[in-house]
Amino acid sequence: MTVPAGTAGAVTVGTVYGLGAGTVALAANTLTYTVTSAVPVAAGINIYVSFATLTNTTTAGSYTSVISTSAGVTPVDNATTAAVNFGLSSTGVTTSVGQTLTFTNDTPSFNLAVDPTGLSLNQSQAVTLTVKTNAHAGYTLAAYDTGLTQASVYTIPAITAGPGTGLGTFPAKGFGASATVSGGGTDSATLAAGLAGGNWVGYPTAGATFLSATAPTGNTADTLVLTNQVTVDYTVPAGTYADTINYVATPSY
Repeated sequence: MTVPAGTAGAVTVGTVYGLGAGTVALAANTLTYTVTSAVPVAAGINIYVSFATLTNTTTAGSYTSVISTSAGVTPVDNATTAAVNFGLSSTGVTTSVGQTLTFTNDTPSFNLAVDPTGLSLNQSQAVTLTVKTNAHAGYTLAAYDTGLTQASVYTIPAITAGPGTGLGTFPAKGFGASATVSGGGTDSATLAAGLAGGNWVGYPTAGATFLSATAPTGNTADTLVLTNQVTVDYTVPAGTYADTINYVATPSY
């Protein structure tokens, strides 16, 4: 008896009527029942043989089987069964999850008033940034500025070249920031080395990483608070100094 390609299983003999006992084997898409205890079968007598522990093919389609009988190696007869339809035995599922990063900045601008008399020689302003993303490899948050300058002539210098190097004490004059980070705790958000321990760093003139993470943030955003500080002495010329701090959040999908 032929069976569809893909039929499998450790086949066993089920119920048998009209024939003697026998054995069954499955090979090359053919089930072979071999009688081991022969009995006479008169013409016109129906016989019934069933098999168990078979697994149907997983390929959907319409199939027939050819049933052949033989006496030893001599063919006796054969017939083709009615077609049987096998439906799909599985349901494929595809779900696309969109790539998402949300960034916020609570302070679009701020003003500080300083003078070198000692009454207000340093002033600070906190800026809160948040990042929320489903990027599987996390993200980086970089920052850089254009320089705190007056008419492109005078500059209040950055206290360090960037977040890789930090100072435990703010110098007598300069512009820089310290940072703290908080979040959901699922993405290993880490400050740049120079910001560790509450140290102060300067803003670089090209993007440099202030905060990085190695996994999605989860439902709670990471929060980076940058405390910006300006300190002056009598070597800093009076006037209005302007700067722009830029932030770049880059996900790693």
